[in-house]
Order: sequence, then C-alpha cells, then structure tokens
Amino acid sequence: MREDEFITQHIAEKKQKRKKLMGLAGKAALAGAGFALGAAVVACAACPMIAKRWKAASGKESVRIERDESEGAVENNEQLSSPVENTEGSGEESAAVENKNVREQVEQVLESRNYELSDLRQMAGTLRKLADSADASVVSVTHEQAERDWFNNALESSENYAGLAVAKTENELLFLTTSAAVEGTDSVTVTLSRGDKATASVKMRDSVYHLAVLSVPITDENRESWGKLPLVPFGNSYRLKRGELLFFVGSPLGMIHSVKYGILSNVQTNVSVVDGYATIYFPDVSADATSGSWVLNADGELVGWVTDLFSEKGENSTATVMGLSDFKPAIERMMNGKETALLGIYGRQVGSAQRDLGMPAGVYISRVEQNTPAYAAGVQPGDILISLGETKIQNMRDLESAMEKLSKGEALRLTLMRNGREKYETITLTATLAGR
Repeated sequence: MREDEFITQHIAEKKQKRKKLMGLAGKAALAGAGFALGAAVVACAACPMIAKRWKAASGKESVRIERDESEGAVENNEQLSSPVENTEGSGEESAAVENKNVREQVEQVLESRNYELSDLRQMAGTLRKLADSADASVVSVTHEQAERDWFNNALESSENYAGLAVAKTENELLFLTTSAAVEGTDSVTVTLSRGDKATASVKMRDSVYHLAVLSVPITDENRESWGKLPLVPFGNSYRLKRGELLFFVGSPLGMIHSVKYGILSNVQTNVSVVDGYATIYFPDVSADATSGSWVLNADGELVGWVTDLFSEKGENSTATVMGLSDFKPAIERMMNGKETALLGIYGRQVGSAQRDLGMPAGVYISRVEQNTPAYAAGVQPGDILISLGETKIQNMRDLESAMEKLSKGEALRLTLMRNGREKYETITLTATLAGR
C-alpha cells in the first residue's frame, strides 16, 4: 500500500467515525430535549393539582382586610391647635378666600342651569344602577326553628335576614350577617336573588356587636354560580363627612332586597364601646337593624352597618350606623375563624385637666359589663387601668392595640389605680379572657 493510500484510508475512517459520534450526540440531545419537554408538560399539569391538594391539606386561605388610619381624632376631646392655626400670615386666609371664590362660581353656574325632568330621571337612573350593583351581593339568610304548640305538636317557623357577600377564597364564600340570623344554630340556608340555595355554616359570631360570618363552600359543582357572586368591597368609614350620600341595602325596610338612600347628618367620634372606641354615624333615614341593613358609600363600598346598640326602646326615628373601619381587625379575625378576646370594660382616657387634679394617667373605667372577665376579676367603675400584663395603657387606643394581640383563655394581669380614702392605690387583678 502506498503512503498516500494509507493516509487517505485513515483520514476517511476518522471522518466516518466523527459523523457517527455526531449523529449519536444529536440523537442524545434530541432525546434529552424531548424528555425535558415532557417533564415540563407533566409539571405544568401536575403543579396546580398539587398546589390545590396542598392548600386543602394545610388549611383554608386566610383573609386579610386592609386597615384604615383615623384622620386625626383627638381621643380625649381636648382642643389641640396646629402650628398653622397659631401662625399669623399663613396661607389659611388666602385658601379661605379661594374656596369662597370657587363656591360663588359654582353657585352662579347652578343658578343659571335650568333643570328638567330628564335630569332628575338621569340622576335616579344612576342611583338605581349603584343600588342594583350592590343588591347583587345581597342574599337571604333563612333561620329555621323547631317549636311545639300547647298540644306538643311540632311546629316549624323560619325568619329571613339579609346577608352580604364580602370575601372569597379558593374554597369558600364569606358573608356578613346579623347575630340574630344565627341565634341557636350552626347552619342556615342562604338564597341568591335568582333562587339558588346553599347551606352555610356559621364560621364565627360576635355577640357584642351583633355580627356573624357565614361560610358557603365553593366546589366544582357550584363554582359557576356561587364562585362568581360579586363581592362588596370594604371602604374607609373614617373618610365619611356630613352631607354625603349613603346607600342602605339588605333589609332596611324589614324586607330582603329593599334599598334606601340617605344623607349623613351627624358624626360622633370616640364613642365608648366594649374594650375600645367607635365612630358612629347618623343619617336622615331610619333602617331596620335586626334584619340586617348594610351601609355603602357613593362608590359602592361597605362603610358600616345599622345597629341598635345605642337606641332606646321605641326610638326608631333615625338609623344609627356603626363605622366599619374601627372593626376591621375584629371582622378579619371572624372571617378566619378566630374569636376576638373580651375583657368587658367601657372607658375613656384620663385628660390633662383630670391629671392636674391628681388622677393618675391611664384609662378611667366608667362601666364594667356584667358576666365578663373584668367583672369576674373584681374590676370596678372608677378604677384607672394603667397596664395589661407588661403593656402600659395610657388611652383607649393602647387598650385596643393590646387586646388585638390577645386570645380567648389567656390569663391576663391587670394593674389598676383605685381611689382610696386619701389617695389612689395600686392593685393587681387577674382576668381570664373570654371570647366575643
């Protein structure tokens, strides 16, 4: 064999081997890519199922409600002046003049405008659309009761209350209703306006503020009907001002799916309630509290509910509305199946005038609710609460913040100042917190 033939033969063999190796490598790459693609497809299909099963195994989703900041209410009602109010030559006068000019211009335009019946119809149509949109979230809550007559014959009676769809997770739909709707039962029947019915369980109730949260499970069978029920969003009741338009949906007339409109006439802040403060609102209309009347602002947001906590018997001239923002933490706990801790006191911050007279700083207890932990522990009206456990209490906001972190069943040390014969003396009591 010649030298050139040997070289040609060996080079050709090397090229053929290289082609074979490249072919095998290509096949391996294609196989790897196919395997990776198949794995990706399987993962995409399996992950939602795994996530869904994991959620079911680890428990239901928690509900979170965004908190609202109070717009500067002075708790002890002392008049605090701002630097602007005490500074001469500030922009306050010019701002007042500018507002006056704007108001005059608006009044001139309104006076020159000739309103017709079509304008009134257009306004009524706008209000009707807002009311209809909110009413789509209203449900009828039926509470069936079994009773017996004088001859021991079984009788069944049912009462209807209004509920409002306000939150939803992957597994359940949550409604607010009144505590009267769930009195003596753990389940009720919830009915949509179009007639669909479902059994709802009582997730949590608050006996102090007469609220309850209902839960309707969302399943594959009812996801199209119940899973797509519109929700009423939570609003900020701290922003409500006198003269604003309010919507009353649910059962303001004592009939489900009735609606009313009213103008907010008065606002009272720092109203003493159990273990805290509240802001209450007075519109120029009456509304039924027991059946469930839910209050919305002009944006269709929930800002409160009608309550009878501050009403005297026979006094139903105007509705009393409990502002939502003060109770968002409690409602959030209810939606997540947690009870709010109860101590059972009404109080008010000791003001500077009282401190000048020798009263200690803290929360002056004006009333102790009977059959509550504070009552059982021996707390008395006139005591001044200065600490809960290791937390110092100087005002009712401190008390509210401290109570939010506590749970039912906790043994809590109360440090109080009690007026003795000559001076205030420190006493320590222990209260085991209950649930509301």
